[in-house]
Amino acid sequence: MIRPDDLWEALDALALEQGLTPSGLARAAGLDPTTFNPSRRISPHGDMRWMALPTLLRALDVLKISPADFIRRLEGEGRGQGIGAARRIRGLPLSRLRGSGLFDSTGRPNGVLWEDVTLPCAVTGDAYAVRVDTDSMEPLLREGSSLVLMPDMPPRRSDRVLLWRSGMEPVLGILVENAFSQDNGVCAAPASVPLQNDKGKTFSGSDRGTRWAVLPYQCSEQGSVHAQDDAVESAVPVPEGKAGVWLHRIVMATF
Repeated sequence: MIRPDDLWEALDALALEQGLTPSGLARAAGLDPTTFNPSRRISPHGDMRWMALPTLLRALDVLKISPADFIRRLEGEGRGQGIGAARRIRGLPLSRLRGSGLFDSTGRPNGVLWEDVTLPCAVTGDAYAVRVDTDSMEPLLREGSSLVLMPDMPPRRSDRVLLWRSGMEPVLGILVENAFSQDNGVCAAPASVPLQNDKGKTFSGSDRGTRWAVLPYQCSEQGSVHAQDDAVESAVPVPEGKAGVWLHRIVMATF
């Protein structure tokens, strides 16, 4: 028997495979951005709601999957045999994401330091979670929130990303093109980190003229992000061709 939470988990997994958050899927389907939020899936009595059929059909149209294929997915993976198990992933607090050996040679979580994390929605692949255990990025990222990252999903300009460098402080922020020249210490993205342009074309750091940096989340005294005047100065360059450097795309945040 298919349950309402099976339906929600299957839809979450399909959206995540295409790099869409619940709000991103709703917008793409022409719906209110909060339509698929976890808080709207629960009835006043605490039961999981069934999704309205017209809403589901609009979401499936965006995801390019037929209702028949979706039902087959529900009858297989959606009943706890695949998608449900993917709700438990590896995770670490942000403050502990600075040691060496946390990722293998392909950029996937590795080693015994990782903890098991349970999320309120389904995820797929080698996703991992980072819990924000600092208030230094509020109000953009609240202390106690969790970020879901996908090592296999190439980041694009303006994506929210994590820059991880072995033995150094991790950087959470927005991927931008650097305004500095290479002579000023700005490097292209490492060859091990594929990037995509706005049209979905994948390229590497060896492509001529492409320079990348991460504009970190950091609050000013007024509780906002960096002002435009000092944004360039605060950008952290993405090192080129160095081992132990990974740029991972943030695909979801839970609060």
